Amino acid sequence: MTNENRATNAHAELSAGKDALRVARACLDIGIVRDAMSRAYYGAFHAARALLLLDGIEPKTHAGVLRMLSEHWVQTGRLEPRFGLALTRLQAYRQAADYAYAFDARLDDVRDELEVVEALLTRAEAAVAAAPRTG
Repeated sequence: MTNENRATNAHAELSAGKDALRVARACLDIGIVRDAMSRAYYGAFHAARALLLLDGIEPKTHAGVLRMLSEHWVQTGRLEPRFGLALTRLQAYRQAADYAYAFDARLDDVRDELEVVEALLTRAEAAVAAAPRTG
């Protein structure tokens, strides 16, 4: 994969992440907490994939994204640990929101998570913008 392909694919992931965040906010606005939390996870997931693509890493599973983000971005100091923790937490929330009968989250909790997702997307966007596009 060339640097240009990496950047192009990372931009596509950022776009998907921003769309997921917009959907999460729309769900929250109409009080659909389960879907808001699920979409929040996907916003963070796509931001993480964008970062990994910059390194030419394309995990095949959600667990792989978590593991590779930690290994290549958090443990190396290129990404703040709070974002790795947030992605792990959001994945657990998404699982519960999608599959658990008793999932319950407060609107304020979801709003807080959306702020973290927005910060991660902003951080990923800056990394993608700084990445070389040729070579």
